[in-house]
Amino acid sequence: MGHSVYSLAVPFLVIFMVIFTKRVALSLFSGIVLGALLITDGRLGSLLSYIYSKISAVFYTSSPSGFQPNLSSLCVFGFLITLGVLSQVIASSGAINSFVHWAKNYVKSPRQSEGIALLAGLVIFIDDYFNALIVGQISKSLNDMHQSSRERLAYIIDSTSAPVCLLMPISSWGAYIVGVMQNEGSPLLKDSFALLLASIGSNYYAWFALVAVFLAIVWQINLPAMQKYQNVGVQDLQTLELDPNAHAPVFVLLASIASLIVSITALMFYTGYTHSQSKELLDILKHTNSAFSLFAGGLFSLALCALLARPYLPKNSFLSLSKKGFLSMAGAIWVLVLAWAIGPMIRDDLQTGVYLASLLQHFEGVFLLMPLLLFLISGFIAFTTGTSWGAFAIMLPIGAGMVSVVGGDIVLVLSAILSGAVYGDHASPISDTTILSATGAGCSVQSHFLTQLPYATLTAGCAMVAFLAASLTLSKTIGFLVGLGLLAGLFYFLKTLFK
Repeated sequence: MGHSVYSLAVPFLVIFMVIFTKRVALSLFSGIVLGALLITDGRLGSLLSYIYSKISAVFYTSSPSGFQPNLSSLCVFGFLITLGVLSQVIASSGAINSFVHWAKNYVKSPRQSEGIALLAGLVIFIDDYFNALIVGQISKSLNDMHQSSRERLAYIIDSTSAPVCLLMPISSWGAYIVGVMQNEGSPLLKDSFALLLASIGSNYYAWFALVAVFLAIVWQINLPAMQKYQNVGVQDLQTLELDPNAHAPVFVLLASIASLIVSITALMFYTGYTHSQSKELLDILKHTNSAFSLFAGGLFSLALCALLARPYLPKNSFLSLSKKGFLSMAGAIWVLVLAWAIGPMIRDDLQTGVYLASLLQHFEGVFLLMPLLLFLISGFIAFTTGTSWGAFAIMLPIGAGMVSVVGGDIVLVLSAILSGAVYGDHASPISDTTILSATGAGCSVQSHFLTQLPYATLTAGCAMVAFLAASLTLSKTIGFLVGLGLLAGLFYFLKTLFK
């Protein structure tokens, strides 16, 4: 279906249903059923077999030698459950209460509490999953204390996960992008790491996304969607006071979060070194096992937290807290299962990305519009497939090929592809980082998608103007300044309308 418009049917159905039904799991499952109807002959047996194969592949794959568990997915699910239990243990011990009371002396407003989330997101740049889930644990209680909605927190988290990882070459994203360019074999992409470094300054969407979230915090801009959807699906606003008599010291919370960050970071570098057997930082990051590192680091932090919090917990409460922790993450895990099941269907079976990329053949002669068109196509691929990494793999070879034929600035073309893919991933309701950002913040996926989309799309519009200006003036600096000025002016205008 890589050459048929029908390849767009599944992502369009999912996006339409998410917007109008506000039920992400139902939307994703409906997309899987529609995809199965398009791929199979329509017979019930084939249909059910195909659906089962896609969902089961998230957990295991079968081969003549037997079943092979999908350890990466299972480790992520295990980490989510561990995180849920960890949150319950910390809250039940009273450590969050102590932290809130302590923070009252230093954090006086929603602007300051959201600023802490922004700062944490900027600092944690090794991996986007790591960023999305940890920042929420650090920031939720402070944001709740100052009546900042979980949707605003999810927007901050999502805006400082993928964009920050993309702007920091020493990250799992940088390693992946360099790997894609090296495997392409194009002479234009030969100096892959140097190209990635050169593209940072003109990666307009990533920069503008950070500036936009900063302005939204400083000016406290609440667009209509953000005003309408507040704390949708939030179950734990009241559980911060689970036991008013519990009074675990702040150290329990700080030690748990610190151990989580340190252990996961250490394991990422350890697994990367073990698999690469190299002392080169980029090689280590390219081979790191993020999923295992998250799970093992989470277990270590949970064990430490349980040990420290034990004197402050009700007797024999760990099993009940574990059950609450699992149930608090069950919805997010189910949505993630469906998102990971539908992703390969859209990417490999329906070949939606291939179809969208083929549309570029009609524009090869439009020299000045090439970066803008690449931004749009990359963004649409990532939006409809839910993965920026898949868009990178599809579009980077196409971009290099177009430059080799019609000429152009390979750095600006690379920046446009990376920026567009990050925007699509940022805005997509079926993106794993969208789902995990909502999970980290503790709100519903659909409310996060609906509240974030206006901010991300306005930012993408400014990035598009920046790429067009850079193409017309042959200056990346002018493009950056034009886009940044437009973004600042637009958000200042929004400040006067929505606050």
